[in-house]
Amino acid sequence: MVKYAFISRHKPTAEQLQLAAAQGIELIHIGDTDAFSVTPEFVNSKGYHFAGAVVVHPSAALRLCKHFRIGIFENEFRTPAGQPQQFAAKALHLYDLYKANENAN
Repeated sequence: MVKYAFISRHKPTAEQLQLAAAQGIELIHIGDTDAFSVTPEFVNSKGYHFAGAVVVHPSAALRLCKHFRIGIFENEFRTPAGQPQQFAAKALHLYDLYKANENAN
C-alpha cells in the first residue's frame, strides 16, 4: 500500500480508512495546519515518504498538487443551510496533477 498524508484536525474514520485501503492507500494522520500556508516541507517533515496527501480545504490541495497526488473524500450528506454539519465519507477521489506536472517538464 502507498502512504498518503491525512491532513486534518480529525483522525480518519473507519469509513475513510476502508475507502482508502480499497484503492491501495494507507492513510497516515499527520495533524492539521493552515491550508493557506501548508508546504511540502510540512508534509515531508513527518518521517514518511508520502505518495500523496488527503486534504479537506481546496487551498491545501492547490498548494500541494505540484508535489503530491491529492485525495479528497466526498461527503455523503449535503446538510441544509443552518443545520449542523454531518460528515460520512462516501467516496475517495484521487487527482494526479503531480504526474501531469512531472510530464510537462
